[in-house]
Parts: sequence; C-alpha cells; structure tokens
Amino acid sequence: MKWAHGYLLLCSATFAVLFRDLLPLLPYARLPVPTVPVVLAFLGYVATLAVLGAFLPGKTYAGAVLPDGSRLTYKCNGLQVVGVVVTALAVAHWSAYWRATWVVHHYAQLLLVANAFALALSVYLCVAGRLRRPRNWLRSTSLLADFVMGAELNPTVLAIDVKFFSYRPAMAGWLIVNLSFLAKQLDHLGFITSRMLLYQLVTAWYIWDYFVHEPKIVSTWDIIAEHFGLMLVWGDYVFIVFAFSVQNFFLLDDTRPLSYLEVALIAITFSLGFAVFRGANSQKHQFKTQPKTHIWGKPPITVGDRLLASGFWGIARHMNYTGDLMLALSFSLPCGRASPLAYFYFFYLLLLTVHREMRDDQRCSRKYKSLWDEYCLQVPYRMVPFVY
Repeated sequence: MKWAHGYLLLCSATFAVLFRDLLPLLPYARLPVPTVPVVLAFLGYVATLAVLGAFLPGKTYAGAVLPDGSRLTYKCNGLQVVGVVVTALAVAHWSAYWRATWVVHHYAQLLLVANAFALALSVYLCVAGRLRRPRNWLRSTSLLADFVMGAELNPTVLAIDVKFFSYRPAMAGWLIVNLSFLAKQLDHLGFITSRMLLYQLVTAWYIWDYFVHEPKIVSTWDIIAEHFGLMLVWGDYVFIVFAFSVQNFFLLDDTRPLSYLEVALIAITFSLGFAVFRGANSQKHQFKTQPKTHIWGKPPITVGDRLLASGFWGIARHMNYTGDLMLALSFSLPCGRASPLAYFYFFYLLLLTVHREMRDDQRCSRKYKSLWDEYCLQVPYRMVPFVY
C-alpha cells in the first residue's frame, strides 16, 4: 500500500515538472487544451500500432511458465511495426501532408491526452481484473493497490496482451518525440547541433536495440511477475515518451560545441552502460532458455540450478539496472551543465530502479527461499560492486 501512495506522488511530481518547469521553454507550444484532432491522433497512433502488430508477419516466442502453470506466446514484430510507422511519418513530412514539428507544437495537449488515456486504461484494467478474480481474493487486496500495482498479471483487451503491447507505443513514441524536436531545431536554427545529433544517435540506437531484442523481453521481470496497473501503464504511455525525452528542451537552442572530452565521456558512458545492460539481460535470457550454454567462455555457475551466479549476475544481483542507469546518464550528458532538470530522467529512474530492486529482492526471497539466501551470500552486492 505504501508503495502505491509513493508511486502516485512520483507521478504527480513528474507531471508538475513537465508542465511547470519545461513547457514554458516552448513558447510556441499550443495551449494545453486537447482538441479533437489531437485526441484522434493519439488514439489513432495506438490503434495503428495494434493493427500493424496483428497483421504484419513476425516470429512467435513462448514466454516463461507462469505461476498457474500456463505459458503465453508473443508475436515479436515490433521492429517491423515501428519501421512502418516512422517511414509513413517521414514520407508524410517530406510530402508536406504533415509536419514532423507537429508533435512539438502540440506537446502539452499530447501530454494531457496520454495522461488521460493511461488513467482510463488503468481504471478499466483494475475493474475488469477484480471482476474476473475469485470473490475471496478481493478480501485480501486493496482497491488502491490493484489500481496502482495492477489487478492482473497478463490482462487482455480485444485479445491483445496489453502489457507486452504497451512497450511499443512507449518506445516508438519516445523516438517520434525526439525526431520532432530534431525537425524543430532544423527549422529553427537551420542546422543540427552536435549536442542534438549525439543525443539522437545514442537514444535511437537504444530504441532500435530494444526492438531487435524484443524476444528477450518475454523473460523479463515485468512480463513474468509485475501486474499491469497504473505503475506500468503510466510508465509506458507517459513517462517513457515524455520524461525520457526532456533533454530535447535544453538541446533545442543550445549551440555550444561539444569538446572532445565531452564526446569521449558520453561515448564511454553509453558504451559501458549498453554492454552491461544488454549483456546482463542476454545472459539471463540465455540461462532461462538454454541453461547449459557457456557464459564468458565457462559453464554457468548456478545456485540450485535455478539462479544464475556467473557473468554479470555474479558481479551484482541487478547489474541490468546498473547498465540502464548508465545509459540514462549518457542520454543527459549532451546537455552538459544547461540545467539540473536535464538530468531529471536519470534521477527519477534512479529512484524507480532502487524501488524496483528492493521489490525484486523481496519477491525472490519469497519465491526461492533458502536458495535466495545462498545466492545473496555468494553475490552480496545489489547493483554496484563494493558500493550497493
């Protein structure tokens, strides 16, 4: 329950920062009163991704075995889906049917619509989930907890697994917002600055890599264990799209050149973060699907043949989170010392990550019992060796 209250406070803080502190930096943005075309554009965007996901070809992968013994399947064609959408928007832009700067000019309205959509979807999932559950379950669960943390593990809407699907409008939306700011800078300044270009390159690589490795998402903690409520819904439809991209506000008019030292720092931080993040997630996925495959040239070290204790998972218990935080920092570094708010995403993600790591630890302790205690003795550090 206390986590649900804390998450609502974090959502409110993010909304306040975006509206109070960042939107004034965009004087040409339309007033935050959503119009019908903006609402239809947002809903059409989500619907288009859903339709393309259903009809475009893609390989199907089996997910992890769930607590009830079932095993869902996932059609992983996100790269094709996003490729079609971005290509269509690019053609529309160059054909003058639609301007890429439209997203920047309607940023405030889109932010409000996304929040309203996330709230409505969370309410629906909470009500539908509680109606589908056995009556005796409701006596031991809180309505607020079900709303924030989720009432169901794998809810569906119109036969769509909404938890797996929602990563697509999140990651694609982040890319589209970034490209809209890129187009706005080109219109505004007549050129693309080195800071904006570097930011666009590292974030586009991260987004592309996500969809390339989409099959590995089916074995992540989010898919396996997290219920789908406001925490993840709002994270997908609002936080990833609008908070991940706050750096654009400070890069838009920043014409300061990057020094070689700054470029090196950004490149090293991104490269190390990417190696840790992708390496740790790949090792975990490999262990779950091919448990005997060597890691770093050696047979995997395990605890009870259930917990991986070698590779990145022998360094710290959640090195994937550490890598993700390094990546987040590399996305903000192109802003330099422009403003502390340019690092808002990094510090917010730090809070969420530590919070999630603590919840993961408690769940693993309940699930694996003495094996988890043994693993913690073998791998004492949570995220950063010798620090935490």
